[in-house]
Amino acid sequence: MSKQILVVEDDPILRDMTRRQISKLGFECVTVNTGEAAVEHAAPEIGLIFMDIGLPGIDGTHATMLIREKELQEQRKRIPIVALTGHSDRQRVMAVGMDDFLQKPALMGDIKEMIDKWLVA
Repeated sequence: MSKQILVVEDDPILRDMTRRQISKLGFECVTVNTGEAAVEHAAPEIGLIFMDIGLPGIDGTHATMLIREKELQEQRKRIPIVALTGHSDRQRVMAVGMDDFLQKPALMGDIKEMIDKWLVA
C-alpha cells in the first residue's frame, strides 16, 4: 500500500486545487484545514505533508514543531513536510523542521517535483 499525502490548507479553493493536482498525479490525498488536525493526521500512513503556514489557531510552523515532537516521542520515521506559503520565508520554515518550500499557488509541476523528491515509500 502506498503512502498518503496530507495537504494542510485553510483556503478551501487552494485546498481543493492541490488535492485535485495530487490525485491527477496518481496519489491518495487527505486534506485538513487546521494545524491541530495536521498534528492528529501525521501518522505512519502519511508519506508527505504539504503544510500551509498561515493557518488559524496553530499555524503551520507550530504544527510542524508539534509533529516533530510527536515523531521523537513515538520513535517514528520523520515525515517530510513541504511548506506552502505566499511569502518567501524559507529560512523560517526550515528552522522549525520543514524540509522544503513551495510558493502558493503551487503548480502541478512543482507539486510533482516535491513528491518525486520527498515521498517516503
